[in-house]
Amino acid sequence: MPLLRPWTFPTRKVRIHAVILATMLWIVAAVVAFTGSTNRSIAGPMKAADFVHFYTTGSLVRLGQSQLLYDFQEQHRVQGALVPEAAEVIYLSVYPPQTAMVFAPLSMFTYGHAALLWVGITILLYALVIWAAWIPVSSQLSDRTFLVAAAAGFPPFWQLLLHGQTTIIVLAAFCAGWLALERRQPFLAGCALGLIAMKPQFGLPLAVAVIARRDWPMMAGAAVSIAVQALVVYWLLDARVFHDFVQMARVAAQRSDLLEPKFFQSHSMLTLARMAPASIQIPLWLGMCAAVLWIVARVWKLEASLRLRLSAVIVASILVNPHLLIYDATLLVLPLVWVAAAVREMRPPGAASWTWLLIYALFATLLAPTAAVIGLQLSVVLMVLLFVTASRLSYESVPLTPAPAS
Repeated sequence: MPLLRPWTFPTRKVRIHAVILATMLWIVAAVVAFTGSTNRSIAGPMKAADFVHFYTTGSLVRLGQSQLLYDFQEQHRVQGALVPEAAEVIYLSVYPPQTAMVFAPLSMFTYGHAALLWVGITILLYALVIWAAWIPVSSQLSDRTFLVAAAAGFPPFWQLLLHGQTTIIVLAAFCAGWLALERRQPFLAGCALGLIAMKPQFGLPLAVAVIARRDWPMMAGAAVSIAVQALVVYWLLDARVFHDFVQMARVAAQRSDLLEPKFFQSHSMLTLARMAPASIQIPLWLGMCAAVLWIVARVWKLEASLRLRLSAVIVASILVNPHLLIYDATLLVLPLVWVAAAVREMRPPGAASWTWLLIYALFATLLAPTAAVIGLQLSVVLMVLLFVTASRLSYESVPLTPAPAS
């Protein structure tokens, strides 16, 4: 008897697993968000802990103090004044200045209300992305209950809400770019994808893909989008923030331990490279990244399914990212929906069952980082397999060229 029956998947048991997982995670999220009389939960951690930084930088922009955005000591002082419970928490300001501008309007509210509002915006955008991704493949993934439960219980999304992070902007950019490309609007797609500049570490595979295919309209759209962001920053903020941001980026590159103090919290290929002797860690990581980017370039040039090609690009953007924490893996929702639909449509039942098992295992390893126990982050291995699967499916989706008439 096969482990999973893909022609009837999701089975009732797997559907129940998804519902239980989503229920448990949302109960925990509700306890963290709503219990405790201060901005700390009853368990002790700050509510939406990373949002403290965005709330502080947004306040600096709103109050006309953008010159402090990358002044570590002064920013920390302002943080303690705005959110006393976070006075001892230290953040390294590594985000580009336009990110602070996004949160300036939210800084008009108290920290608790602003955090809840940002969580609500994140949930809404996430739901819209899932809905948009599911509509064209609804005939292959017809079980709405399972889809909703699996999306709600996706561990990285749960962590995204608990941390109050900004990955939803990158996810929305990928989704908007895909929708524009489906409508044959490459310039608009580039404009949407240019928003990835708010987390620029995710942009390398996409840049490689666009250059490899010579998608000049798409590249022009991205350039315009980034230029507009820069002009708005230059117009509204102190122009010195560009220099300060570059300086802080250099500090962050030299002191990556400040950004990622515990290696088991990372879910990129750099985590795998760190298992090697120290002398070859960086060369090994660069070699793995080069291999992934080479595959991305080849896949993107195919006249194949756009959803599958973009799935490969998105997974690659996670794998090559040197600083990939659990909440950033929320980007996987698009590849997971599209790859799951593709295997049901394109693969025989026996082969498809392994892909479903891969997805199931990925949920489990993202929920409980294995590197903390066995030293190996299995989620990264599974994401490499997902990348290979998306790439192979892209090749399989290339339409056969009809033989010329004799």
